[in-house]
Amino acid sequence: MERRKFIRFCLDGSPKFTKANETSLITQSQITQYSNKLMQTLNFIYPERSSIRFERFVFPDGQPHLRLDLTTVNQEESSCRVICRIANPSDLLMVLFAKNALEELGIAEVELEIAYLMAARMDRLMNEGEAFSLRVVATMLNTANFKKVTIFDPHSDVSTALIQRSKAITNIEFVGKVLHDAVSRFPTMLTKGYCLVSPDAGALKKIYQVAKALAVEQVVECIKHRDVRTGKLSGFKVLEDDLQGKTCFIVDDLCDGGATFIGLAKELKARNAGDILLVVSHGIFSKGFHLEGIQHSYTTNSFQDFAAEVEGLTVLEYQN
Repeated sequence: MERRKFIRFCLDGSPKFTKANETSLITQSQITQYSNKLMQTLNFIYPERSSIRFERFVFPDGQPHLRLDLTTVNQEESSCRVICRIANPSDLLMVLFAKNALEELGIAEVELEIAYLMAARMDRLMNEGEAFSLRVVATMLNTANFKKVTIFDPHSDVSTALIQRSKAITNIEFVGKVLHDAVSRFPTMLTKGYCLVSPDAGALKKIYQVAKALAVEQVVECIKHRDVRTGKLSGFKVLEDDLQGKTCFIVDDLCDGGATFIGLAKELKARNAGDILLVVSHGIFSKGFHLEGIQHSYTTNSFQDFAAEVEGLTVLEYQN
């Protein structure tokens, strides 16, 4: 049954999200692309696709600044969508500048689409004496009073709880594209099977939603312990005795240094895993792209642009 479902998915090339919507092949990114054609956009990720042209520059004192090309702004239209990644404080400030500049031109209904949200991981007060970073970022965005905010695969529900009028864009479409690509690279997944791997308890809810949407029959649960004061990881455990050579897709929202996935790969191999692939929406890879025990990694350019191809890494374009 598992193989038949996957072959149907591969031949189709587009994931079936639910049984009720099985005949619909329209993806979330296609809906957004169509919407962008109807609304003027200010696109910081893909400036060449921005209907409003702009210039970003920095003054000698270090202050970033934004200037819109007025010849490309339709001031008779009251709405605009700002598309961005907020990977650092400068990006956050640029988003606020954009909202202000558009308002000054009489464009009051501004939507915000965030490919990557800085501080999404800091979704609670970790230690006494530290800042609740996500709340600070959310408060700044809320002051801009965006009409609507969408966030691609945020770390937890806390982001959408703190940011007003916001909703999450799931990673379902992204993971579906990865499965479609992986079947040609790792054909044993059709003969020995495959599974999705949840790296920790925090990822379980999203993993099961992805598995249901893409008709993946097995989810392997894992646990770990992180010392929030030191960041040290320990206690990796895979809650499955024998993986029978199955291809394992570790699915998570982001990869920073990669210690979680290196530790999990070791435990998965000890339980007879086949190829182990990493699927992360946001690829930071602060300690390099090669992760011991991981045969191949998939990510998007939500956090950063990748200047050159990297062996063992496939980057899918963030869709908007």
